Amino acid sequence: MYQNMTLKELKEKKLISSTNGRPYAGLTDEKWQQEFQIRKFLVTPYSNGERKLGMTNSNESGVWNEETAGSYHGPTNWQAYCSYINDVLHNIRAGQVDYCYYMYQIMDLLKFHYEDLRTRLCDGYWEVWLDRS
Repeated sequence: MYQNMTLKELKEKKLISSTNGRPYAGLTDEKWQQEFQIRKFLVTPYSNGERKLGMTNSNESGVWNEETAGSYHGPTNWQAYCSYINDVLHNIRAGQVDYCYYMYQIMDLLKFHYEDLRTRLCDGYWEVWLDRS
């Protein structure tokens, strides 16, 4: 049923929240688990060979330097995001629980662990881990 609906339709019918960001007021873990199952239909998993989020879209490195005429040479937002997601992947693959603060982070983790990623909404964040059964 949900597979044939667009993201816009899902949001209009209030089957999923209208944001990919922080948990909205009134979101309970029970509501989140329902939304999580629906949101899975919107994710295309990576092939089995993908182990981490790539940083190929950005090559900047270094630190802010006034001597370079004010240009910024440091990790880009994308590089920092990839590093965060890859750290979470490393931790949950090691059997640990880690934390996400935005829905889009969970959706990116689903690309790697579509079947075994588990989540729990806590107080303004999500615990994430892999189901080992």
